[in-house]
This record gives sequence, structure tokens and C-alpha cells, in this order.
Amino acid sequence: MNFDAPTLDLLERVRAAGRKPFSACTAPEARAFPTLMKSLFGEGLPVARVQDLTLPTPQGPALPARLYVPDDANGDLIVYFHGGGWVLGSVADHDPFTATLAARTHAAVLSVDYRLAPESPHPGPVDDAIAALLHAGQAGTPWLGRPLRRLIAMGDSAGATLATVATRRLRGWQGARPVDLQVLVYPVTDAGFDTASYREFAQGHLLSADDLRWFWDHYCPDVAARRHPDASPLQASDLAGLPPARIFTAECDPLRDEGEAYGERLAAAGVDCETVRCPGLLHAFLSMIHYSPNAARAFDRIVQSLAAPDDDHRP
Repeated sequence: MNFDAPTLDLLERVRAAGRKPFSACTAPEARAFPTLMKSLFGEGLPVARVQDLTLPTPQGPALPARLYVPDDANGDLIVYFHGGGWVLGSVADHDPFTATLAARTHAAVLSVDYRLAPESPHPGPVDDAIAALLHAGQAGTPWLGRPLRRLIAMGDSAGATLATVATRRLRGWQGARPVDLQVLVYPVTDAGFDTASYREFAQGHLLSADDLRWFWDHYCPDVAARRHPDASPLQASDLAGLPPARIFTAECDPLRDEGEAYGERLAAAGVDCETVRCPGLLHAFLSMIHYSPNAARAFDRIVQSLAAPDDDHRP
């Protein structure tokens, strides 16, 4: 594989550490480990305003969220769902990244603390994602102090799954502000565990196939329910009429093939979809953009994908 030197060093350090795998942990034990985002990302870029909010939901308690507004906000609002297998992660963990995302894209970013499994299994996180996108579409203009130009659903890993499922569920929803763009970074799209990338990268590449099965067991313990398109978006029978999608997969990731297959399904349904395989990268590469030159280049491409055609200052 065409890994850069920092990525090779990271893999060696992970092997040498011999950390207990997720698949051998309870959820509280796994949450006690520092995330890659916290360990590798470093400082975020400054933005003009950071505001902690709570978002109303019809299903349960209000959702904590954090709004980042850059100095030169362009009127776009990215609703961001963090990764972590629906079990791990938080707005606080992703804070340096989401601040950097706002500063680099000139868009406001709303980072959502959806409920986590196993305490809130499927469909709880999906319900939260839908509620967050609905409320953001209504509140975006007053939050930004200007008309909302575009509403963008974005996430990484399990968060990307929530972003695209919520986007599909809101398709044609009466009274909802339509999602204008979905940006999905190494998304989980199926619970089949049987692709070539699952087999090739089953072990030794940060995220293992056994880890992924562990995440699914916590998030959706009913195996039959995993075939529902709200859990596995690749299983949706109708993807027509969805907003444009930009999908970014990592070359050395068990999830690579299912993410690319989802891109093919979207394109076949007539959706404007671009799928980019990022070479020499592992799962969770967004945490590595200040660590790995390959990851930095991939993030540049993601930032470019978020620019509107009429932006005066393209990233």
C-alpha cells in the first residue's frame, strides 16, 4: 500500500501498544480509550462564534449541539454527525475538527451530539439525525443572521450513515427545508460484512472487521433489522430524487467497497454523485489531517467539494 511515513509509523505504534480491541471491550471500556481525533488532530482553527445549543426532538430529550460560525460565513450550514460506530465519540471530541471545517469552508457547522448505543440503539440515532436536520432547516437563518443559502448533511463513518439516512427520510417531507448536498466520508452503508475490502483489511489497519461487527451488535442487535434501509442505506429500494452526494472512501478500510457501492447506486438512480477513493489512507483519516500528508490532501479535496459553484473564494 502507498502509505506515507506518518501512517506507517502510526500502524507500527498501534501494533506495539497491543491495546485491547473494541471487540473484546464493553461500551464503557471502549469509551475510556482516547479517540484518534483527540490523540492526533491537534488544535482547531479559530472561528468568530462558537455557541452551545439544544435542539428539540419529538422522540425524547433535547439534543446537545454546537454551532461554529466563521468570520466570513457564506450562508451555508453544514449539519455534522460525528463517527464512532454509533457507540463512541462526541461533539467535544470532534471540536477541533468541526471548528477547522467551518474555518476552511466558510460555512457554519452544527455538530450534533446524537444519542449513542447501546443505551439508545437503532433507530434512536436516526431519529435524532432527522430531528437535527429538520430543526437546522428552520433555525439556520436566525442562527446565521442571514438567509440560509444551502443546508448540507455531512458525517464521517457511522455519522455519515446517519447523514444520508436522514437526508433520504426527509426527501419530500412536507414543510421541511430540503437538504442541498450530502457529504459522506468513509460511510457505513451495509451490514453484510462480505465485501472484498472487508476481507482484505479485516485486521491490522486500525479498524478491524471484528470491531465493525461489535459496533453493529451494539447499535442494531436485531440482525434482521439491519437489512432495513434506515440501518443499511445500501438496501434502499428507491434512491431517486436525493440531493447531490460527494462520497470519500479510504483505500485501506474495510468499509471502502460498501461506500463505493452506495455511490454507484446513487448514480444509477440519477443522483449527481461523485465518489472519490483516497489513496494510501485508513479509516478515520479526518483525525490525521495534521499528521499525514495523504490525509491533508484528502481533506483539501473534501473542502473543495463543499464549495458552491458561485463562491467568490473557492478553498
